[in-house]
Amino acid sequence: MTASKISLNEQKTVVGYTKMIGIFLYGGFGIVGVVLGFFLPQIAAWALTLPWVPFRGILKLINSFQGFWPTIVLAVIGLLAGLVFAYIVVKESLILTITNQEVQLEKDEYKQTIALKDIDTVFLDGKQLVMLDKSGYELVREQSDESAIKISNAFQKHGYPWSSEGDPFKDEYRRWVLDTPDISPSANALMRAREMALEKKEKEDIRDFRNELAKLGYIVRDEKTRQYWRKVHKDIQNH
Repeated sequence: MTASKISLNEQKTVVGYTKMIGIFLYGGFGIVGVVLGFFLPQIAAWALTLPWVPFRGILKLINSFQGFWPTIVLAVIGLLAGLVFAYIVVKESLILTITNQEVQLEKDEYKQTIALKDIDTVFLDGKQLVMLDKSGYELVREQSDESAIKISNAFQKHGYPWSSEGDPFKDEYRRWVLDTPDISPSANALMRAREMALEKKEKEDIRDFRNELAKLGYIVRDEKTRQYWRKVHKDIQNH
C-alpha cells in the first residue's frame, strides 16, 4: 500500500461520483422534494378517497394544511428532505481514481490508495469491487453502484489485472456456521459478532470485524447475512 498522491498532470480515470453528478443529485432530489411537499395535501386528499389506504388520521392531518403559508412550509420541508437524501446517496458512493501507477478509493470519510504493483487480481463479486494481492489476501472489498462494464474498462485501460471470471478463490469459500471446528475459537467469536452486526446493518462493525478476521488469516464474503470464509496461508500483519 502506498501513500503517494496522484499528480494533476497524470492521466487518470475517475469512476463514481463527480461534481456534475453531485449537481444532478442535489438538484434532482431537491426539485422532487419541493414538488412532493407542495402537492402533499392534494396527494393526501386523493389517498383518502381510497377506502383501503391505512393511516387515515395522519392523511387527514396532512390534508388540513391548506393555504399559502402551510403549502410553502411543506415545500421547504420537502426540499430539505430531498437534499438530505441526496447527501446520503453521495456519502455512500464509492469514487475510484485510477492511474497507471495506483488506484485511490474514497467513500464517506474512508480513503485508501493501492499501488498497481501490489495488486494481483481485480474483479467484481456481484456489486462489490475486490482487489487481491499475490497471496490471495483481500486488499479491497467495497460496494459500487457503477456498471460492471464501466469499472472493468477503467481498470483495463490502465493495465490492471482484471479477472472477467471473477474470484479465483471462489471454490475455497465455505459457509460459516456457529462454532465450526474448522476455524479457531477467536475467529468463531468474531464471526458470531459480525453476524449480529450484519443483521443490524452496523456498517462500521461489519468492516472492523472483517479486518480483525483478516488479521487472523480469514477472508470473509457475504450473501445478505450469511457469511462465507476461506483461509489465507500467510502472515498478513503488515497489511
